[in-house]
Amino acid sequence: MTGTWDTRSVVRLFNGVGALVVFSVVFGAYGIQFIFLEPPCPLCLLIRIGMIATGFGLVLNALFGPRPLHYGFALLGCVFGVIVSLRNIALHIVPGTGSYGDAVFGFHLYTWAFLVFMAMIIAIAVVMFFQRQFDETGEDAPKIVNVVAVIALSVGIFLAAANAFTTAVECELGPCPDNPTRVL
Repeated sequence: MTGTWDTRSVVRLFNGVGALVVFSVVFGAYGIQFIFLEPPCPLCLLIRIGMIATGFGLVLNALFGPRPLHYGFALLGCVFGVIVSLRNIALHIVPGTGSYGDAVFGFHLYTWAFLVFMAMIIAIAVVMFFQRQFDETGEDAPKIVNVVAVIALSVGIFLAAANAFTTAVECELGPCPDNPTRVL
């Protein structure tokens, strides 16, 4: 059976692709960390956790079908990320206090993270208006939906493990350094 493209299947695919987009932001942060040798600050590590949590909420929708519980998990990741990002922005908002890391297209990574989290909150709110996605149809989704969901899950697990490992190496067994000077 090839599967049926109903609202539920489209939203599952949308969530899987959305998770991959969110995870790509974390990959970008790792790229900047290792290519440009910019170690992440402690708040940046927390922002990564928020991104990964948001992605896992979307992965749950992609794997098991859309549910308000899964969207709630993603939204909690977003809210956590917004709070941490705003804290980081507030630390550097006063002129002359400096900033952490180089700017990317005029904004620092923590500012970009804030914008991504806010965009995700809006996107999730809009998608939740489509009530038919919550109807159990009993029909099989097209195979590509499940493939994207499994890929997103695999990427998310890899990123969560990588984040745990790199954070453990950077912070060792104590608190993370306020202003790290080395990349691993």
